[in-house]
Amino acid sequence: MARLIKTPLRHCFAGILLAGVILLVAAPALAVDEAMLKRMEELIQQQQRQIEAQAKAIEKLQQQMGTMKEEVMEAAKQEIALVADPTPTKAMVSHKEDKVKLELYGQVNRAAMVADDGDSADYYFVDNDASSSRIGFLGDARVNEDITVGTRMEFEYQSNASNLVNQKDKNPDGASFDDRWIDAQITSKRFGKLYLGKGSTASDDTAEFDLSGTALVGYSSVEDMAGGIRFYDKDTNTLSTVTVGDAFDNFDGLGRRNRIRYDSPNFAGFTLALGALSDGGDVALKYAARWGQHFKAAGAVAYANPQAISDTVDDQYNGSFSILHSSGINLTVAGGVQDLENDATNPDGSDRDDDPVFYYAKLGYRAQFIDAGETRFSVDYARNEDVAQDDDDATSMGVQVVQDIPDWGMEYYLGYRWHELDRGEGSTDFDDVNAVMSGVRMKF
Repeated sequence: MARLIKTPLRHCFAGILLAGVILLVAAPALAVDEAMLKRMEELIQQQQRQIEAQAKAIEKLQQQMGTMKEEVMEAAKQEIALVADPTPTKAMVSHKEDKVKLELYGQVNRAAMVADDGDSADYYFVDNDASSSRIGFLGDARVNEDITVGTRMEFEYQSNASNLVNQKDKNPDGASFDDRWIDAQITSKRFGKLYLGKGSTASDDTAEFDLSGTALVGYSSVEDMAGGIRFYDKDTNTLSTVTVGDAFDNFDGLGRRNRIRYDSPNFAGFTLALGALSDGGDVALKYAARWGQHFKAAGAVAYANPQAISDTVDDQYNGSFSILHSSGINLTVAGGVQDLENDATNPDGSDRDDDPVFYYAKLGYRAQFIDAGETRFSVDYARNEDVAQDDDDATSMGVQVVQDIPDWGMEYYLGYRWHELDRGEGSTDFDDVNAVMSGVRMKF
């Protein structure tokens, strides 16, 4: 009996011992598995955090891309460039109110010009009227996320304007001072912009949209260079009283006047501008946009009723269009017509029969050949008919080069222009006028 009892006990003890051995062997494995599971769980959580961080980074990048796209479009709109009146370089100055920003800008544009009337040549030291010397102030304050109120004051100071000097007077009127802008503005992203005061009318600059980068020395207002030079009368061998500026005009809207003006928000690149003067008014449709990756385009058409500034013109229509390819090749065209009043007369007192017209075309190329900045070239052609009187045909051709040096805030330019006035058979026979102008524009 005792033997029988000892045997099972021995067997039980062996079984317990075996189980203990198994547990001792398996326990480290189980502990390792638990550690691995914990490590894997930590890795999964870390990867989840990385995924969330990447998602936030992608979202931020998308927002930045959207902002960059808006900035590119805004740059395209600005470059349509009020060609003779480019966007000023600005510098911040202090203001006693923290919410109000006040910015100062200006430029000096001086040149040497030589003009030959066919009989003799004279040289002049001038202020380039294509983009005159000036100083200005911009102030604005944000009312809320949508509305900004602001003001612009800009004053021109010219000594010997390039469109006024002539053979009889190399220093006309000494220096001239003009208030170009004295303006109050309210801007809404949703509803557009309202101007009140003196400044550009709705139709101002609509004949001068130009992406060539050479408008500084040659654009649709061809009379800005040597406009005061008198044509030489070959029949009498004397200077006439007819100037280059009398024969050419680009009918560029109503200029800068005391007015009220409204500009609509931008819709697919289009902006509608409406203006009213004390007598008369104007309307313009403007366009600026990028076409794909390689083209930038800008243009405008305008109608003006110039009763406030003219006694002889009932209606005026004008427009311009410019396109720039990423290769640097660009093309600009412009044109206009004036509808004269029934009682408009020629200089001799006879009735006017023909309405004045204007055509302009330019071919240009811009590229960066040197580190200093972009170099721009262009050639252009302009024609006016019946501006000074019936049967007048005035033709002009020009060649321009501009070297931009942005680090210095400077542009160097050189331009040549030929002017011809033909008054038809039996009328005065004029010599052609040739002019060369070279100078620099310094901006701050």
